[in-house]
Amino acid sequence: MPKHTKKRSTIKQKHRRMKEHAEANKAKALDGKQLSKEYEPYNIRKGAFGED
Repeated sequence: MPKHTKKRSTIKQKHRRMKEHAEANKAKALDGKQLSKEYEPYNIRKGAFGED
């Protein structure tokens, strides 16, 4: 039988922090997509490489 090295509360705290970070990252990604859509007409590289 493996010995429990970490308390359950510590693991719960870690999971809660990971979940918060994941939600924050999702929000950032959505903001980035929205910004790229708004600035799409000004994107110079799009036409240069023929990514139409």
